[in-house]
Amino acid sequence: MNEEKKLDRRKIATEVVQTLQASGHEAYFAGGCVRDQIMGNVPEDYDIATSARPEDVVRLFPRSMRVGAAFGVVMVRRHGYCIEVATFRSDGVYSDGRRPDSITYTTAEHDAQRRDFTCNGLFFDPVKDKLIDYVGGQADIEAKVLRAIGQPLHRFREDHLRMMRAVRFAARLQFSIEPGTWDAIVANAGKLSEISRERIGQELRKMLVHPQRHLAVHLLINSGLFNTFWSKHIEPTIAAINLPKISALPEKSSFPLALAAILLDLAAVDEENAAALVIESNTLQENLALSTEETQWTQWLLNNLPYLVQWRTLRLAAFRRLLAHSWSSDLITLYTAANSDRADMQALTQHISELKQKPLTPDRFVNGSDLIAMGVKPGPRFKFWLEELYDRQLEDNFADRTAALKAAEELIHGS
Repeated sequence: MNEEKKLDRRKIATEVVQTLQASGHEAYFAGGCVRDQIMGNVPEDYDIATSARPEDVVRLFPRSMRVGAAFGVVMVRRHGYCIEVATFRSDGVYSDGRRPDSITYTTAEHDAQRRDFTCNGLFFDPVKDKLIDYVGGQADIEAKVLRAIGQPLHRFREDHLRMMRAVRFAARLQFSIEPGTWDAIVANAGKLSEISRERIGQELRKMLVHPQRHLAVHLLINSGLFNTFWSKHIEPTIAAINLPKISALPEKSSFPLALAAILLDLAAVDEENAAALVIESNTLQENLALSTEETQWTQWLLNNLPYLVQWRTLRLAAFRRLLAHSWSSDLITLYTAANSDRADMQALTQHISELKQKPLTPDRFVNGSDLIAMGVKPGPRFKFWLEELYDRQLEDNFADRTAALKAAEELIHGS
């Protein structure tokens, strides 16, 4: 989303606040958008907190939809955007370590007190251009400190996933974690196993696609959270070692790429072999509810990295097939992160550039119909002949289709 679009969303969110206030309700920007504004960043989204009850919001905005009825949340649709509007609330008991059993509508101050971290507990009135801070969030943002609101142990026992959120925010914002908050995470890390694997996986995805992913991994390991979804126990001292591959990834990297980099980094410091990486990735699929594509993507990178390492001696046909794969860009990025030999990387880049001057995997000169026309019946050798002929084509052994068909006749009758 470009800057103009982001500013449009702010304007629309301000109009929602104005409408609520004009009807006699308190209404403010809330949470992350206020934090981002203080930090000089343009928010991606704007959430609104208000004294208006959900039925009042729906009445004022007829095209809105109650998406979180149990928690007083209404999604207001305006000018193609959706703005989340939530009624000020206090939370009841969290019996499942995930969400409150009940809520009570309350004041802005009490609403701020039930939120997770001080940097996320701020309100801003865009009409009066006024910051409302009941939790000391502005000071913590300026000091770059992530601090739980209220008693940290209580906050994390309410919702165990807040520990993962603490790591994500601290890494993304490059904040230090306040000692009391950190101690509470370490003390409660084991409780993360009580959270659904889907929610843990979602948080990890958000961490690993962000440029500060290496900081998040260090914090996950040092806090003990990492061991709740990793099959092998990882000692915190490992995090003190520079994890070179995850640290060397470019800002924009896919989740499977980052996951493969972590597996390689931890295998290196834990003296694991390559075969164990795939086993670990299968375990992660189960522990994090990874999609089939995410697992296959990660495993493809791990399985094919050894081939790319040997690119100088790799058969040209195999190399071209590798480069033509939809995940090859991630494979090259992973190899780059693992390779400190600049001369090798320059040579590889040049070689790839030369190969891409023409299609990496052009249409086949010889296909199955051609073999059948030659009298060949499908069988064990059929596919072998097809692939062998295509490999020769990829290695530029044939000037044209005529030459390829002649080679096919020789290959078949010579077998």
